[in-house]
Amino acid sequence: MKLSIIIPVYRAEDTLERCIGSILQQSFTSYELILVDDGSPDACPQLCDEYARKDSRIHVIHKENGGLSDARNVGIKRAKGLYITFIDSDDAIGENTLQQLMEELYQHPDVDILEYPIMERIGHPHREKLLSFAPKTYQNAIEYWLAEKGYHHTYACNKIFRRSLFQNIEFPKGKSFEDVWTIPKLIGLTETEINPNRAAAPPPPLKIRVTDVGKYLYYWNPHGITSQAKYPDLLQLYLGQRQALIKLKIAGKEEMKLQMEAIEEILLKYQPSLEDFLTQHLNVLLDLYDLSGRYEPDPPLIHAVKWLEGKTGIHSFKLKLFNILGYHSLCKINHLIHRIYRRP
Repeated sequence: MKLSIIIPVYRAEDTLERCIGSILQQSFTSYELILVDDGSPDACPQLCDEYARKDSRIHVIHKENGGLSDARNVGIKRAKGLYITFIDSDDAIGENTLQQLMEELYQHPDVDILEYPIMERIGHPHREKLLSFAPKTYQNAIEYWLAEKGYHHTYACNKIFRRSLFQNIEFPKGKSFEDVWTIPKLIGLTETEINPNRAAAPPPPLKIRVTDVGKYLYYWNPHGITSQAKYPDLLQLYLGQRQALIKLKIAGKEEMKLQMEAIEEILLKYQPSLEDFLTQHLNVLLDLYDLSGRYEPDPPLIHAVKWLEGKTGIHSFKLKLFNILGYHSLCKINHLIHRIYRRP
């Protein structure tokens, strides 16, 4: 048994059949399917048990409600496959996806994380699109982060992970946008928090591969956290992004730049992506102020933008404004513009 598939289940009685059906019809069969019933108050617990009675590869865990992260962590502890993948209970995977992905891993047995195409926001009237990749393997987390714009798709769902990666990593219980916190740890961009006493010898570099085979089907949920995020949710998104930004070694004060020379070449090679990442981070900061009227303390983005302006100059108009006007002033101007456009 090569693969453990983990599906957290909560209030998904209308979509669970579509999700599980897309797995059962796969040509690849060497997997275990772990359904984690996260205290779902609908018919999902009974549906999960019915599937398990019909197929010995399906295992069900019933637990009290603890959220998506907790359900995934419980499933990980139960998993026995060499690899782990996650599928949300309101999503699905395309025909023959698992066979193609596992063949890719057979051909590249040293790969630790395999990312595959995802059809994003199926059903959204304007934002539905296919995200695919030109096949490539990376041994540097920062290069993957920028070259593939990994910050735009910090999904846990469209990836297959070597199970051993989770030895010291868990999804953060009680936090929104849990993938934004966890994916940077899994790719080796940020440090793990569990069992920090590491061996003297550093672990070998992770190998991250992107591929153009297979397809994850991500269905748009207008009531999900992505579309209904409030200030506490966006704050978790910001803090997760902040951790990744700091690890680029350009976002802190002088004492945090000791290793700058080692990664400067990569950062400047992918400057358009770097500016795109910084702009994404800025947008979240502006949204946080727009929702709360509060400034976040000492945003590392300030140091990052100043560093880039001093190195090569900035091309992004929004980042230029941020650098010229300052964080507080840009927040106020952005908030005023939003108030004008929101007037009836």
